[in-house]
Amino acid sequence: MTTIEDVAKKAGVSKSSVSRVLNQNYKHMSEEMKQKILKAIEELDFRPNSVAQSLKKKETKIIGLIIADMSPFCTEIIKGIQEECLKNGYSLMVSNSSSSPEQEEENIKMLIGKRVDGLIINTINPRSELFTYLQSIKFPMVFINSSPQNIQEDMVIVDNTTGTTEAMDYLVNLGHKQIAIMLYPIENILVRQEKLEAYKKALMNYHFPVDHNLINIIKQEKGQGIQTTLRLLESPNPPTAILSTNINLTLEVLKAIREKGLKIPKDISVIGFDDFEWNELLDPALTTVSTPVLEMGERSSKLLIKKIKRKKQTKPVKSEVLPKLIFRQSTCKAKLE
Repeated sequence: MTTIEDVAKKAGVSKSSVSRVLNQNYKHMSEEMKQKILKAIEELDFRPNSVAQSLKKKETKIIGLIIADMSPFCTEIIKGIQEECLKNGYSLMVSNSSSSPEQEEENIKMLIGKRVDGLIINTINPRSELFTYLQSIKFPMVFINSSPQNIQEDMVIVDNTTGTTEAMDYLVNLGHKQIAIMLYPIENILVRQEKLEAYKKALMNYHFPVDHNLINIIKQEKGQGIQTTLRLLESPNPPTAILSTNINLTLEVLKAIREKGLKIPKDISVIGFDDFEWNELLDPALTTVSTPVLEMGERSSKLLIKKIKRKKQTKPVKSEVLPKLIFRQSTCKAKLE
């Protein structure tokens, strides 16, 4: 392989002069010397070792991403982040914490050990002391779709309150009064707490009672959504509509409804969160609260890359994206009592 020493020898200059040209530092350098070095680089087809250069600069041009799980939501986020990274000359290293706070911390430590220039974190561990430490050493971080408590950092989040309220307004306007909500555990998970609070507030705005039998907090384990939905449908006063707040949970809700022999939306209406192409292929096609997930990924990448290049603290940015209700065939007017 051609080395920087080879280029310096051919151009008849020092290695430091070649380094200055490679780093586009032409201060106090004559045009003649610059052209001589560029010509030697071209003739020798010299390609700098980018990894070695990054280490020397204490940069690797790699961004680390921590996702909570490999859900369709996170897959779309990865796409948006990766596209923006490629545009700016960064590589992306992805790590899945599998909804485990302990695994999340291990993944963060691993990525930092790989010398990533910054982290985008879809955290499920909002009280981690590791975040406090990283902030104290000014390590570049951006949080996406969730944020740690008592940590002021750049973040990209969804306006879950608006999304939930629009879904509830739509169901009430269709005549539904018995509306159930399905959530994974909400402790320390702000996005889930926001959805639940918006659900309760919508009921109160319409002067409906908050029936705690219709509020379902479900363990994030396979099959739990099916079991909970079956129990709900077999209760003395079953819902006429279900608002499911997670795509994986929604699929289990739909499966349970079919197992029970009920028809959607004739017997029960369903609205899910997060919209993907295959939602249109379901029978019936699923009405959803759609989040611009790709945009979230792009925004988080832009924020982090700016932070890395800025190399100084500025006021944290809170970038909020608006969801949109997509009307399809899984909802209809409630049956008259």
